[in-house]
Amino acid sequence: MPLLKPGQPIRTTGNNLVGLWRPSFVKVDHRLFVYGGGGNVTNDLHVLNLCDMRWETIQTVKGTAPCKRYGHTATLWNNCIIVFGGCNEITEYCNDIHIFDLDKLTWFQPEVTGNVPARYLHSAVAYDNKLFVYGGFAKNSDCTYVLDELSVLDLKTFVWSKYHGVPPRYNHSATLIGNKMYIYAGKDEHGDTVSDLFVINLNAPPYTPHLVLSGSQSSASSHMVLLKSQHFCEAVCGKLLVFGRYLAHGNHLLTGSNTQTALNGTANTTNSPESVYGLWMLDLDTLEWERQECNANFEVGGWNYFTIISEAGCGSEEQSQVTMNNLFFLGNTDPFRPQGYDHFRDALVINAESLGLYDIPPPNFSHEFAQLLNNPELSDFVIVPSNGQELHVHQVILITRWPHFRNIYRSGMIEAQQRRMEIPEPYEIVLAFLKYLYSDRLDENEPWHVVCEVLVVANMYLLNRLKKICCERLFRHHMTVESCGLIFEKAIMAEETGLKMLALDFMFRNYGSVLKSDVLLQMPLAVRQEFMEAVPDEATLEVSRSASSIIPRTLPSPTKCLTASSSSTSHNTIVSNSTTTTTSNNTSITHATTPSSMLGISTPHYSSPTSSTSTSSSYHQQHLHHEQQQQQQQQQQQQQQQQQHSTTSSAPPPAANTTAAAAAAAAAARMRHSMSSGVQTNSMSVGV
Repeated sequence: MPLLKPGQPIRTTGNNLVGLWRPSFVKVDHRLFVYGGGGNVTNDLHVLNLCDMRWETIQTVKGTAPCKRYGHTATLWNNCIIVFGGCNEITEYCNDIHIFDLDKLTWFQPEVTGNVPARYLHSAVAYDNKLFVYGGFAKNSDCTYVLDELSVLDLKTFVWSKYHGVPPRYNHSATLIGNKMYIYAGKDEHGDTVSDLFVINLNAPPYTPHLVLSGSQSSASSHMVLLKSQHFCEAVCGKLLVFGRYLAHGNHLLTGSNTQTALNGTANTTNSPESVYGLWMLDLDTLEWERQECNANFEVGGWNYFTIISEAGCGSEEQSQVTMNNLFFLGNTDPFRPQGYDHFRDALVINAESLGLYDIPPPNFSHEFAQLLNNPELSDFVIVPSNGQELHVHQVILITRWPHFRNIYRSGMIEAQQRRMEIPEPYEIVLAFLKYLYSDRLDENEPWHVVCEVLVVANMYLLNRLKKICCERLFRHHMTVESCGLIFEKAIMAEETGLKMLALDFMFRNYGSVLKSDVLLQMPLAVRQEFMEAVPDEATLEVSRSASSIIPRTLPSPTKCLTASSSSTSHNTIVSNSTTTTTSNNTSITHATTPSSMLGISTPHYSSPTSSTSTSSSYHQQHLHHEQQQQQQQQQQQQQQQQQHSTTSSAPPPAANTTAAAAAAAAAARMRHSMSSGVQTNSMSVGV
């Protein structure tokens, strides 16, 4: 059963969790288990069905449940949930181990050898039949303190072992990637919020932490400063995603002395700048942070949980190779929340591919088979592209790799009998497609327009892995002003919502260059209409020019803050404030979420912090409507002229699309002329 598709926040149903904070979360297939929690401290076990978004409290359990607690950890291991530590209802810290068998719905407590300090606000991961517990907040009869140890529980013998000398941390996160555990942020022994990143190899002791990024490196390169130590960290596609509240000043993150103050843990929450929810991505190869522009989704309400939900492909073997990842958030979208409100009532899903995160497995076999392609001596079948140039192939490879060809062969169609099949695509497209079938790779030297066409072919033949390879290639290496229009068009044809949003993102970032080019004029009318519908009616474009200098600004991604919908015709809205940004060519755009009939998304609203020339996006829609009217009028005039002057006129009437393109080009030229001639030293608003 598929998960809910990305879209607007949805209200969960069932036994919602009211007044609950600091519980533990465990993902198991399409279910999210939630145990314990503070506020009204409990030991209830809840489960959220991620398909229908319905909460249920598990009542029919066997065995003895752990005592009420919060700030504990719950870790998945062998279809069991391991609960450790936490703080109980009388503020005592715990160090007991409890295991919940998901198959038998039974709690049991194993006999454990050895002793470790009781704690809460620690972290835990399971790897190689061991439970690794890092740090935490502890206390003795004299004082409270922060643990500087890594405790390891052997899950076969249930024997504890301890390793000291690790950086003391609590309220941090531990993320498992392969055999490595990444420890990020939290609070140190002084109670200061830190943002450093450590990694520990879990293959063998002594499990020594190694510093990956210091807090000063993170803040200096990205101005990334956590307001509170609590955050959520997940790994996907070789990257760390961190969600939490960050210090901000207006719409700009803190820099300079404010950043250092926050890093030193001396920020005054009374006088400090406002905070915003933020989603940050760390590339573990380049060690560079990048803020994802999803803030518009979180401006209303409070968001208290984040994770990655992964769905394996279904159907053919080719489809099952692709994993679909979605960012999943739980919170409450009420602007004013009373005491004891439901912390996890509303759910939000964001398509990870709209952030450029494509989870593509490596090739399954050697590329040496590619040497057999188009070898007449060894082949036993012929593929004929549209130009008639034959390609010599091998039935056994195509039967194995191409479900469509396998069906033709098994059904005994005439192509299988004649060992010859014609394909309507051009030679270079068919050759690139066959190279993939033979090598499980897309040639790195393929031109971008060929990759666009291969994307459409892959969609037609249901080859999902090839589709994702094409999408990632186009996004990572070929997204330019010249190519963005065709990529947008082919993404629509291939039903790739993520790539479509990435193309929109690029066009909005480079709106000035796109307007000055013929990108929009080259789009088919239906595609151009879909692009126009992505621009809200309230959008305005403001262009600032100065004879002395041009000040570059950073542009947040308008579509990265959008939640993709499965349908291009659904309508969704979400309330948010506007955010002003500027394109690379000084085209300023203000974002606000507004209704969209295109993607079913929270669409950006465009405006600017400073203005010299202002043009409304409604101009484009009027221009498009005017173009259509002009086209119809000219067609009627041409028909009348043909009837009246059929004997005197020998030249055929101009093609409708040529007339429309000429009219559009003239209108665009008039627009560019009015923009260039209307700009003066002093700000002047030109209404259009």
